[in-house]
Amino acid sequence: MFEQKDIARLRAMVENHLHISLPRQLTVEKAAGLCVSYADGTAHIAAEDRNALTRGLFLLGCAVADGQDRLEVSQQRHIASCGVMLDCSRNAVPTLEGAKRFIDRLALLGMNLLLLYTEDTYEVPTQPYLGYLRGRFTQAELRELDDYAAAYDIELMPCIQTLGHMTQFLQWDANWALRDRTDILLAGEEKVYQFLREAIGSLRRCMRAKRIHIGMDEAHDVGLGRYKELHGFGDRMEILRTHLEKVVGICQEFDFRPIMWSDMFFRLGSANGEYFDRSIIISEELAASLPPVDMCYWDYYHRDEDFYDHMLTQHKKMGPTTFAGGMWVWSGFLPHMKRTAATMRPALRVAARHKVDTVFATMWGDDGAETSAFLALNQLPLFSESCWQGPDCADEDIARLGEKVTGVAHEAFTAFGEWYPGHREECTGKAYIWADPLYPLTNYGFETPEEALPRFTAAGEVLSRYDQLETNYARQLFLTAIAKGEWIRDLRPAYLAGDREYLTRAAEELIPRLQEMYRRLMKLHRQLWERDMRRNGWEVICLRYGGQLARLEDVQDELRRYLSGELTSIVELDEEPLPAGRVWGQHYAAFAMPGRNDW
Repeated sequence: MFEQKDIARLRAMVENHLHISLPRQLTVEKAAGLCVSYADGTAHIAAEDRNALTRGLFLLGCAVADGQDRLEVSQQRHIASCGVMLDCSRNAVPTLEGAKRFIDRLALLGMNLLLLYTEDTYEVPTQPYLGYLRGRFTQAELRELDDYAAAYDIELMPCIQTLGHMTQFLQWDANWALRDRTDILLAGEEKVYQFLREAIGSLRRCMRAKRIHIGMDEAHDVGLGRYKELHGFGDRMEILRTHLEKVVGICQEFDFRPIMWSDMFFRLGSANGEYFDRSIIISEELAASLPPVDMCYWDYYHRDEDFYDHMLTQHKKMGPTTFAGGMWVWSGFLPHMKRTAATMRPALRVAARHKVDTVFATMWGDDGAETSAFLALNQLPLFSESCWQGPDCADEDIARLGEKVTGVAHEAFTAFGEWYPGHREECTGKAYIWADPLYPLTNYGFETPEEALPRFTAAGEVLSRYDQLETNYARQLFLTAIAKGEWIRDLRPAYLAGDREYLTRAAEELIPRLQEMYRRLMKLHRQLWERDMRRNGWEVICLRYGGQLARLEDVQDELRRYLSGELTSIVELDEEPLPAGRVWGQHYAAFAMPGRNDW
């Protein structure tokens, strides 16, 4: 039986979110699954827990908001544990209130799992450099969030790193003894296990979850740094396995059941170090040698069910398997919704066939968390409806619930998706925003401006119909990318043609216009960031905008001196452009400058 105070609390949350009043004649009972009946002004909800009840109230509220006078819902969970992994390690750490709003959105959809991915952004009192200056969650905040999630019957699962991806922590001299390579902890070092014991113990004192995600992905150079200096070249698979045994033992000390990313067991067996190497077959010997740990298969790239089927088959040989898909928010500035749908639809169908009982969507923040995770909440129903309706849930239901859970029109979110060409990976818009004004660093397989700019223009026109922070930010982003794309398209041809009229206009009109557009974009981006995230980390994005503004001022000066005869050429425009593919891929540094100055 549900307590009346819980029913009242959940009802009030739904009514406040949707700005409606639920039927006065509403009864609730506890029963398996979720059933909602509504007719003649009377509603009844039968739900298995508070999470399902919140979803039931939300579905009822959506019907009321749409003017429906009848509703019949009968659903069962197809996935026992379905949720989201929120990246809190790439500069953007949610405020306490921002994290609570995120939890509210999960609850509305009946999602019952949230992983906070914190490489270093959680407090461990004995480790002052863990999350130092990075806006880490305090222990008190984690306890409060854990209680808040539990009130919705949502599992708040700690998600940390216990081998690789530890650059932020290991950069400090005080932690030299823990370092194998710049981003990898020193396997076999007792001080490392003492650190991990303190970290995992700290999380246990803050969170009630039975499970913990221990990371251990992409530790490509494990055993190749100080480990090799101290112990010589060792069997890297054995180094990984032995380290895992130690970490699992620590988890068991604190009554945690560990989950780990699985890729290193595939990479170390691949001739090319590839995770998605189809020639890798997990042996019985390897599977038998592993300590008790659930394997997490992560994949946000493939579009064919056959590949997901192959990988899940291999994973299940190693024991209980979790699937981590992705809501593409790490391509820059706006969510890549077409790519999410193209990859996750087949993934979720295969996960259902394999009866995977824990599925979550990663929301990575690669390259500085340029894209707010809150801009992609309309994609949550792709996962929630696969859970409650099955993997063949209708696109119309996903779109409708996406609107309701965000308060932003589906048409506007569709316009966000025009930032990208179809479901391909290249991020033309990001390239234009961060591209140096003179160097040709956007020409490696991208669309041409002639292809991209009409799409950007159409998206901006759609967004002009709305007046919300999200839509205003996105529209300014498109407008700035259009202006910068036109600049990239026109400047060098005009210079080579000796078009002094265009170059004068570029210096005196186009650059001031671009600078003003960047200032407006930065202001809106900052408002969006500060609404949900801590100030820590914004400095990275701020410096990028500042770099554009300063560089445009510098280029204006260069153009003026060239036009006056003080300079005989614009040297950055003299060299014939080459294809500009680089090891940085599509990160900021790939577009902002031609050189790399680490040393």
